[in-house]
Amino acid sequence: MAPPFIVQAGMSVDDYQQKNSHYVKKHIDKQPAGLNFYEHDWPVNSKGQVRIEAGSASFLIPNVLSIVGTEDAEFLSRGIYDFSVNSGLTPDEFIEHDQARILLMTHLQSLLTLGWKPYLRYHTYPRLLGKESFAYAIENGIYTPDPTYIPSLEEWMKLRYGGSWVFYYNDDFLEVSFERHSKFMKVEEPGVYLATHTLITIEAKGKNHFKDKERDNWQSLWVDIVKKFKKQRYEKEVELIQQGYRINTRYVEPKIHPDDPVEPDDVDELLAIIEQHAIE
Repeated sequence: MAPPFIVQAGMSVDDYQQKNSHYVKKHIDKQPAGLNFYEHDWPVNSKGQVRIEAGSASFLIPNVLSIVGTEDAEFLSRGIYDFSVNSGLTPDEFIEHDQARILLMTHLQSLLTLGWKPYLRYHTYPRLLGKESFAYAIENGIYTPDPTYIPSLEEWMKLRYGGSWVFYYNDDFLEVSFERHSKFMKVEEPGVYLATHTLITIEAKGKNHFKDKERDNWQSLWVDIVKKFKKQRYEKEVELIQQGYRINTRYVEPKIHPDDPVEPDDVDELLAIIEQHAIE
């Protein structure tokens, strides 16, 4: 078996080429819009391995089909800031839905053991734990549930668009998601799953909170928009409390901007309600 393909958030192109020199068919797609894409594909019958380098939190992804790294041609010094790794859950195309559930949830548990910490992706997302977090993901379709909670097979099959969990470790952010083929959704029959690991730098994560030209000025805009988003979070949490949810006030947000943690003004009343219904 060939050695694993190595990726690291923000790695230079020279480092990327050197560490993966044994892969001679790597492809570079340079777009007029100013983005360079570093791509490599594996045959379906001979999938590869990718190693995510993150210090003591490094790990290996098996059954890889393709990888794409993104570089901004205007900011070459920032390196390849985004990697997407697409893989199967097993060497075979088809997999029992319950086996897929167990394999993916076991993988998430291993990431926690390595030191990756759960991240809610957006400051607007309510801070939920356990079964309630998964119920919220089922109801809303887009949410990052608690990775410590292992759903039942019935809950697993209720995820309409697949699932997504996000983590951070130091200055690296990692999203683990899956999609499944809509034609193979009968629980008693095998399904087809595609898993994606997206690794990005802390600066890219900050920029992802903004659109278009605002992205280049994200640091100067950060405080105001996070105040707005967090107020929306607290309002949503109070709404959910009225529906019987409890709030995980112990959740620790990663420090993305030098001014973090940022808190909105005039939310004392909301926070008082939330604290009364916090998870003990």
